[in-house]
Amino acid sequence: MLKEHIAGNHSTQELKEALHRLSKHTDINSAIIFTASGTDMIREEYDEILQASDLQIIGGVFPEIVYEGDRYSNGSIVIGLESEIQTIWMDQDCTDPSVKLMDKYAEINPEGKTVFVIADALYAQKSTCVEALYNTFGSIPNYVGGGAGSLSFQQFPCIYTNEGLKYDGIQIGITDLKTTIGVAHGWTPISETMKVTESTGNIIHSLDWRPAKEVYQEIVEQHSGSPFDFENFFDTTKSYPFGISKLDAEMVVRDPFSYDGDDIHVIDNIDTGSHIKVLYGNMDSLLSGAEKAYSIATEKNEYSDLILIDCISRVLFLEENFNKELQKVDPKNKGFGALTLGEIANNGDAFLEVFNKTVVVCAINE
Repeated sequence: MLKEHIAGNHSTQELKEALHRLSKHTDINSAIIFTASGTDMIREEYDEILQASDLQIIGGVFPEIVYEGDRYSNGSIVIGLESEIQTIWMDQDCTDPSVKLMDKYAEINPEGKTVFVIADALYAQKSTCVEALYNTFGSIPNYVGGGAGSLSFQQFPCIYTNEGLKYDGIQIGITDLKTTIGVAHGWTPISETMKVTESTGNIIHSLDWRPAKEVYQEIVEQHSGSPFDFENFFDTTKSYPFGISKLDAEMVVRDPFSYDGDDIHVIDNIDTGSHIKVLYGNMDSLLSGAEKAYSIATEKNEYSDLILIDCISRVLFLEENFNKELQKVDPKNKGFGALTLGEIANNGDAFLEVFNKTVVVCAINE
């Protein structure tokens, strides 16, 4: 594995040169690219570089990136891998993701593989594709990835492929990379279990047959002791996500980011019939969660590198203390990765999930 960090608001030429340097190594066959959304990008120039590259490419543009103990709002990380990456792109034109995946990967043995999953965070069929991917391979491989985009919550070309920059879809890549995955978050329940009695995609309409906003407001006000500030909804809710109950697994977190009438919008889908709780966290509990993710990923094997997928909303929550979280997940300051809009991973034999407000540590084993 070879790593290059292109700092600052770099030119297209610098990315081209980084890919060219990697391709000159005969043992490098593929590349992962993580770019921070503050980087000025001219799509036509990027498309030309990606289409001309001899390397198999996967990656995305994210709110921020992390590299060796620091976070960056612009710049790129380019990682050269010896392993080949067999990629597939799925978007709204893909009517049956399961059939497409089986056609592509029919000859693949998933044992010992790592599957990279880079999704446009605003792609409406993201959860459907992730479920189809799990139905194809089950819990045999490890999965790691996240939602690409920016905090503007406006779609733009944010996923790297060999055909160019794309959006409104999901890029999947399978490699022989040997990894161990740790997933944790540090949020704890403050409410009784509620049933999602009506939802559409990522919109919660009702909880226990009552308007979702009304129920959520009552719980948050009771816990905080303060009136709910709807004018600063995102800031108010950053301490109070939802948690979806899962059998024998840590709850899957959903991040509220806006409301419309009585409805609450969360980052990723939440099914009607789900059982959820309102969660709460503070700096200590989140840092404990980060430490747990690192421990799970690294306790059994020595690692050469770490891929870090951490939620950008944890940055917004921890603010100047986020550097403490980076030290928890990367104590040797050798990791790289992205601060994402949703995290995609499995944990051991657990079901493949799309998480929010969660830390994923992927240890690349020696």
